[in-house]
Amino acid sequence: MRSNRDFTSWILPLREEYRLPVFYFVLNGAFASWQSFFNLHLDRIGFSSMQIGILGALFISTAALVIPFWGMLADKYGNNRILLLLSTSCALLVFLIGRTFSFHWMFVFVLLVSIFHQPSGAVVDGMAAGFVRENTRFSFGQFRLWSSAGYASLSLLVGYLIRQGTEVIFKVSAGFFLLLSLFNLFTMPRKPITGRILVNFSSFGIFFRNAPLLVFLLLILFFGMAIAPLQQFINLYYLDIGASDSFIGWVFFVQAIPEIPAYFIASGMVKRRGPEKVILFSMAISLLRMLAYGLIANPAIAIFFSIFHCVTIAFFLVGVVEYVQDRTPSHLRTTGQALIWAFHFGAGLTLGNISLGYLRDAVGMNSAMLVHAGLALLILVLTLVFFHKRAED
Repeated sequence: MRSNRDFTSWILPLREEYRLPVFYFVLNGAFASWQSFFNLHLDRIGFSSMQIGILGALFISTAALVIPFWGMLADKYGNNRILLLLSTSCALLVFLIGRTFSFHWMFVFVLLVSIFHQPSGAVVDGMAAGFVRENTRFSFGQFRLWSSAGYASLSLLVGYLIRQGTEVIFKVSAGFFLLLSLFNLFTMPRKPITGRILVNFSSFGIFFRNAPLLVFLLLILFFGMAIAPLQQFINLYYLDIGASDSFIGWVFFVQAIPEIPAYFIASGMVKRRGPEKVILFSMAISLLRMLAYGLIANPAIAIFFSIFHCVTIAFFLVGVVEYVQDRTPSHLRTTGQALIWAFHFGAGLTLGNISLGYLRDAVGMNSAMLVHAGLALLILVLTLVFFHKRAED
């Protein structure tokens, strides 16, 4: 019988501070390869805007359930092992999506891929957060920035490859998911890394019994709905105003690159100004971006406002995470972070994508931008009032 030493002798020893950047870069590169252009593909094969909106909503709607579920499994069986299962499943499912042209089967495969893809980022975040807690000379931001680098690089690359047909996006994405699986397999620690994510369903009740925090989570939910045009639907906006596929690749590149320094800048602003002001600043910039997009019909002008996507994403996330964690017991901070994703990116963007699916068919993307800007203004005012009242208490 072979010893455990012989069985694991093929594993390459690689320190975690070197593996984490690769995980972030390849995972988000795989995601960008197909998600940045998925709506364009659906539009090209004849899906209606409402069907595109439903599929987009479906993809992110599972986050609230699957992230804690897979988080608990990662805590029990090891982060790397669960990530290997998730990325391998994504490779197969994304490839199958590229072979699907029926809405009903597309619905099934998008639902399945969401179950495996949504928690992938959370598992890697849990690995990084746990590593930083144990090794304080490192920061979470120095690992997280590699996700923006991967997203930007692959968006630009696929933007050029897509000129050969949108089917290529699924092949590239599946290849990167497979690459992630192989890298993870051959560098996997011999001893499973457990207990880093610490998310479970029962801990959610503590947050729901905290009325002010629940109100804040509802505010970021509806703001997620409001800024949905600035997320995956932005590619259809550019398509409608005459942008080419490769130009849209540049849009996602321009959006992602400034996020790398933005996380560090936002962290400094939170320390100096407080998370409330950073959140309000991010909301205001997002509102102004949608107003601008609603009035612009020239891609070369519109792309200028993509530079400020880093404020929409990085500044908002850093401010919100800091605000929630300041009001959360230390042993529940990861649960609080999961709720942010569930409310803002899960429920919020789900509702927003459904709304955009209807509005694009009814009034077009320019007008849809203005409608959602009006909703963003309402949420901005309500959040300002909320912060003011909390400061008085």
